[in-house]
Amino acid sequence: MSDEQTRAAGLAREWREVRGVLLGLAEQLPETRLGRATERAGWTVRHELAHFAVLDHDITHVFERAASGAAEAFDEAREAITMRRMRGQAMFAAQELRLTPLRQYLADAGERAAAAIEAQAALLGHPVRLAGREATTVAGHLDHALARAREGVAVL
Repeated sequence: MSDEQTRAAGLAREWREVRGVLLGLAEQLPETRLGRATERAGWTVRHELAHFAVLDHDITHVFERAASGAAEAFDEAREAITMRRMRGQAMFAAQELRLTPLRQYLADAGERAAAAIEAQAALLGHPVRLAGREATTVAGHLDHALARAREGVAVL
């Protein structure tokens, strides 16, 4: 196994572990708690859960961009609109679900993201620039997404 494959396997394992903790917490939630406020101003438990769907879509999108070779040269303003729209659609789709289908949606989306990490190990070092963020690599973006996911679990 190459260094990239080892790193990708580790990142995918971490993603699955964080997702497993999240799903365990979501399993304990009654439907009536989804509207409860969290420590983030204006966010409910439902928002926190839906945010995980956004992170999954971010990961798969970044891998798609890197695989297409388009991650280095693109119109930042256009990409910002694309990312904002994609994130909004993912958040909205997840927020509209009842708790049981939401759990399954999050399990499926999380597994797709983890599988993308494993399948695209060679792209971890590929540079990416996302609007509003410093230039980084695909691995750097994954590290950021993992940190956000861990933060979301802590909030829940």
